[in-house]
Amino acid sequence: MARHDVPIDWKHLLLPGLALTIVVIVGALAIWSFVEGRLLVSQPEPLPKITVVTVDPRSRLAAAWVRLLTRAEMNPTLVPLETFDPIEGVVVFCDIAEIPPRLADLLEEFVHRGGALAYVGSPPRTPIGPFHLSADPGMSDALIKFGENASPVLARLNPGLALPVRPGPVSLLKESPRMVVDARWANNSRAVAMHVEIDGGRYLWFGLDPDALLRDESQLMVLLRSAFRWVAGQPVSDGAVGAPQSAKTLTPDARREARQKGFAFSVDRSPNPRMLTVRMINGGGIPLPNPTVKVWMPPRVTKVALAGNVFMTRRATLSGDPAEGACLISLPSLTRNEDRVLKLEIVERRSGRSSGTGSYTSPRS
Repeated sequence: MARHDVPIDWKHLLLPGLALTIVVIVGALAIWSFVEGRLLVSQPEPLPKITVVTVDPRSRLAAAWVRLLTRAEMNPTLVPLETFDPIEGVVVFCDIAEIPPRLADLLEEFVHRGGALAYVGSPPRTPIGPFHLSADPGMSDALIKFGENASPVLARLNPGLALPVRPGPVSLLKESPRMVVDARWANNSRAVAMHVEIDGGRYLWFGLDPDALLRDESQLMVLLRSAFRWVAGQPVSDGAVGAPQSAKTLTPDARREARQKGFAFSVDRSPNPRMLTVRMINGGGIPLPNPTVKVWMPPRVTKVALAGNVFMTRRATLSGDPAEGACLISLPSLTRNEDRVLKLEIVERRSGRSSGTGSYTSPRS
């Protein structure tokens, strides 16, 4: 047989070689994105340290709150006012009429460096920096109605939860415009739960008497864990699916649909202090339209951006809600059993006691 040698010009290999290189690069990026996403998945932060402070350690109301917080897996510590020293975590004041001036100054500095305050029952008359609460004695109703709005305290609850209680004497809070009321008595419409952020300091108030509960309520435990995570400065999330406008505004129906159709979501800190991870999982049997996660950010965060390569951020959109110190991450859809992990970078923080809100989204997003 005759042998024919055909010379091959390198130009003939240029196009296939370029295509192969692109395929290899794209494949490598896709694999790395998947591996990085799995590496980013972390365990949730521990629940914050909680100290219940009261004048009399034998206080019935203080003991009731210690039992309730213990049932919510928060392991509180009961400390008399006379030996209390604000160090870390969340301080819960119970059955205290006045706070000594020196301790009030220490508490103001405690809040400024990242501590948080909560009040149960009648709040102390002493202001802590710019924050002051007052309440009148009154009688409760037989039913607590939790709000249907999306809030860091109500995150992950079924919207419109109602909780029966035994009517009895309670403290009725005097409300102010800056407060966000998360629950009210069904008949007299007075506040039962409230949260507020002032100059980067976060505060909670509950007018509920735990001894008046008529049953153990798992949803109340969820509320307490979300509330104390938020007040302690941890990120908190809630999720929705459905029509674009409903999902992106987290309407009650869109949040109910997310729970019914198996939409799982979370937000956690990463080892990098400037980075959060947001995870979305479709645990249902059908694709989910417009899955959206709202993230209430740590205090004083004013700008965030999606981070990672194009595979991690594909089809994701980020929008801000500076009035609530929050942002929203949305996808057009989440296929069956799809598990997406996204990185959220904290681009800018507010320093000092400034009350500005910032934009909550970076131009890079």
